[in-house]
Amino acid sequence: MGHSRVAPRWPRPLPPGGTVGICSPAGPPDTARLDVAVRAVERSGYRVVVAPQARHRNDTFPYLAGTDEARLSDLNQLLADPGVDMILCARGGYGSMRLLDKIDYEAARADPKPVVGYSDITALSLALAARAGVISFSGIMATAGHGLGEDSLDSFSEASLWAAVGQQRRDGQTGLCLLQSPPDAAPWNILRPPPADNTSVVSGPVFPVCLSLLTALLGTPYLPDLRGAILVIEDVHEELYAVDRCLTQLRLAGLLDSLAALLVGSFNGTDDEQSLRTGVPLLARDLTPPSVPVASGVAYGHIPRRLTLPVGAWADVNFAAGTFVFRPV
Repeated sequence: MGHSRVAPRWPRPLPPGGTVGICSPAGPPDTARLDVAVRAVERSGYRVVVAPQARHRNDTFPYLAGTDEARLSDLNQLLADPGVDMILCARGGYGSMRLLDKIDYEAARADPKPVVGYSDITALSLALAARAGVISFSGIMATAGHGLGEDSLDSFSEASLWAAVGQQRRDGQTGLCLLQSPPDAAPWNILRPPPADNTSVVSGPVFPVCLSLLTALLGTPYLPDLRGAILVIEDVHEELYAVDRCLTQLRLAGLLDSLAALLVGSFNGTDDEQSLRTGVPLLARDLTPPSVPVASGVAYGHIPRRLTLPVGAWADVNFAAGTFVFRPV
C-alpha cells in the first residue's frame, strides 16, 4: 500500500448529449426541486433518467429515501447500465453508509462512470475508491446544498461540475485537468507552507471529504489508503468542539501523520460561524505533524460557490495559486 498502491481508474468522461442517471442513495429529495434539476441538466444538453425509487421516502425512517433495498437497487442498476454515462446523486442527508456492504463494486470497476455527490455521499465516494479502485467526484447534486435544482445554484459551481466530469476536463495536448479557485476568491491562507524546494506545490492523491463522514468510516473496509494523500475537509452544522473531536480521532488513529497535505474548505451552518472560520484552520495546523503543509480557504464544501473535485485522483496542488492540476490516466 502507501506509494505502491495501484493508481485508481478515471471514469469515462461524460460525453456531449450523454445520459445522466439520478438516484437517491441517502436522504429523500424535494420532488419539486428534483423536477427543476432534471430540467437544468436537460438544458445543459444531456438526457436524464430518474431512478424508479429516487423520489421515495422511507415510512419508518423518514430521513431515508425509501428502503435500503430500493436505494441500493437504483444505484446498482445505474452502475451496471452501459447506457448511463453519469450518476448524479439527488441529495445528501444520511443513508449512504447503510448501502456500502452491498454495492456492486464489480460493476463500478468494469465500467467506471462519473458518480457525483458530496456531504453524505462522501461515504459512497470513499468506498468506490477503496473497494472498486475508481475515481468519483465530490460536487453539486440535483437538490439541496445549492444543487442544480436550487435557487442558490451558482454559475461557477455548475461550470466546475461539467468541466470536471466532461470531455473538456482534459487538455488535448497534455491530458492534464486544471481546476482552480473562483476568479473572485481570496488567496488560500497558508498556515504551514510546503517545503521551500517544492515551490508551493504538493503532489498526491486528492481526497475531498465531509469530515464527519470520513471519521465515521474509520475501522471499516470502506476507507481507502490515505497515506501520502492530500486531504480536503469540510462540514456543516458541526460546532468547533465536534470538529476538534473528529480531527483528534483521526490523529489518534494515525491518519493525519502520513498526509501529504491538509486543506480546509468551508465549515458553516452553526450559530457561531466566526469561531469555525478562525478555529478550524488552527485545529488543522495544531493537530497535524510539522511535516504536513496546511492551508485554508479552499472553495469546497456546503457553500454556493465551489469546486467539483475528483476523489482519489493524483494532482499537483499549488498552494500559492490555489490550483489543482490532475494528472491523466
